[in-house]
Amino acid sequence: MSHEFLDYNEKLTGYPEYILAKRSSLGKVVFDKPYFILVEAKQDDFEGGWAQCLAEMIAAQRLNEFNITLFGIVSNGTTWEFGKLEANRFTRNITPCTIYELDKLFAAVNYIFQQSELQLGNLLVA
Repeated sequence: MSHEFLDYNEKLTGYPEYILAKRSSLGKVVFDKPYFILVEAKQDDFEGGWAQCLAEMIAAQRLNEFNITLFGIVSNGTTWEFGKLEANRFTRNITPCTIYELDKLFAAVNYIFQQSELQLGNLLVA
């Protein structure tokens, strides 16, 4: 989903550039849990992008209603930064990837998809 409103409360809301979520039985317009967030670093403001991304990750964490690791990406299209939220601990990878290192970038994105899929599989089994 692209540019869909994510709302937990008045402080934890936003319009992430992309939300990756399981398809709901209610149709493609309604998200099911869990969520994954991608935020654009507008005007190359990565700190502002991470502030927005983290607020949306916390909102998604609370909306998910179960404890999973949430992954976030902040990108300006050329540079990609990655982070994760586990319980109350946010970790940001200090080494960004760029489109000039596609093997590293694809490996990082692939890792996030694999981890998200594993978590989803574990939730469906539990």
